[in-house]
Order: sequence, then structure tokens, then C-alpha cells
Amino acid sequence: MKTFLNRTKWACYLAGTLALAIPVTAGADDDERWNQGQAQLQKHLAPGQSADVYRQKIEELGYKVTSTNYSDPDYLEYELVKGDQTWEVQIDVDDDTNKATKVDIAQNMWKTDATDQALERRERMAGGDESTYAAEKRRAAAVRANQYSDRDRSLTDQMVKDLEALPIGRDKQFYKDTLRKRGYEISRVNKDDDDELDLEAVKNGRSVQMDIDFDEDSGRSTEIDASTVWAESEATTRTRKAQEMKPSSRTPAERMSEPGRMSDLERRSQAEIDKNR
Repeated sequence: MKTFLNRTKWACYLAGTLALAIPVTAGADDDERWNQGQAQLQKHLAPGQSADVYRQKIEELGYKVTSTNYSDPDYLEYELVKGDQTWEVQIDVDDDTNKATKVDIAQNMWKTDATDQALERRERMAGGDESTYAAEKRRAAAVRANQYSDRDRSLTDQMVKDLEALPIGRDKQFYKDTLRKRGYEISRVNKDDDDELDLEAVKNGRSVQMDIDFDEDSGRSTEIDASTVWAESEATTRTRKAQEMKPSSRTPAERMSEPGRMSDLERRSQAEIDKNR
């Protein structure tokens, strides 16, 4: 009996040891793969190169740029995904020479929605569950669509049409300035490259997404695509909710043009006008 108990205790101890060791080993493997990626990126993305070659080098190494956080003359910042790992590339650029003076490969602590989605999609694909993932995305879109009334959808659709009617052949700054002049608040820039500008904007508590293609040589737009934001970023959600909390800045005439938006006084005034016509 004593021998049996000793063997039982040893088996339990061994099982417990293995249970503790497996997560630690998995975590160590993750750290090792991240460190290997960091070393590879640091080696191939050395300072002193022209700013516009870094993204190409990143993609040639097999990394996917999931988000361009900054694309300024003096600073670039990309989020990358490869497998189940993610990195952040931070590049300081000299304004005069347009060459990188410093390149850091950092932990991606604050991931954008696009990066999170890329990691989640990879995880689901690895588990052979891509069809379920796609179905869940469609269900999420349907739920969000049902949150809006017919009036809200109609107004958002009109915003989309107005954005798609903007002129072609203009530079990026034209569209950013035009959005602000028309009362939009740019809540997030998802992509700002030579050939594409992808942003989310909010107006009167309604969010839209605008994707503009550009000719790399001329810097002029070639196509505009606008749509409702079904999976808006956290920044857009915060902006939209903040706008919903604010008193409307629209004029009485503008409010009367929206069904269900007139106050009692405005309705009485309009009824009086209609009566005297």
C-alpha cells in the first residue's frame, strides 16, 4: 500500500510539474520568436536609407503592414504582423535628406483594430475556423445595422453619396480640409500612403469611412469610395458618442429637413407657414 501511495504521489507531482511547465515553455517560445523577428527587422531596416524604401523592405521580409500610424515628413510608424506575432516600427526621418536617422523595433502595446483583426483572423485560420470567423463578422455587421433607424440609415447614406461626389484629381490635403469645412471630424486615419488614404470621420453623431486611391507620381486622386463604418475603431466610437452628447450645431432649417428632429416650436412655426401659403 505504501508503495502504491508513493507512486500515486509521484505521478501527481509529475503531472503538476508538466502542467506548470507547458505554459511557461509556450510563453518562452513566443518571446523567442518575437526576439528573432525584432533582430531580423533591426538588421534589414538600418538607418540611413530613404524613407520610402522601408515599407517595401518590410513586406519583402514577409511581414504584413496592418496599420500606418504616422506618415509624416519626419516620422513614420508602422504596425506589423507575421504569424501570431506583432511589432511596431518607429522611424525618425531627416527633413532635408528624407533619410532615416533612427529605426526602433518596439513592442506593439497599443494595437489598432486592423492589427487585432489580423491576429484574430490568423488564429482562427490556424484552427481551421475561417468560415465561422466570416459568419461572425457578417452577424456583427447585421447587429450594428439594426441599431440604426431607417431615418439614420437614410441620412448616413446621403453622407456617403456626398463624399463620393467630391471631385477627383485633387491632393490629400484638399480632402482633409474639405471634410473639416463640411463639419466632419476625422476620428482615425487607418492608412496614409502615397497611393491611398483611408480614414474614418464623424458628423452629427454618424460615422463614415472614406477610402481614396492616388496616383503615386502625381499625388492626385483617382478614385473615391465611401461607406458606412460597420466595425468602427475605438477612436471613432468615442468621437461619435461625444458628438451625440453635444447640443446640435445645425440651424433650425437644417433640423427641420430631418424627419423627427424638429422641436414643438419649430413644428408649430412650420405649420403656421404652411397654413398661410
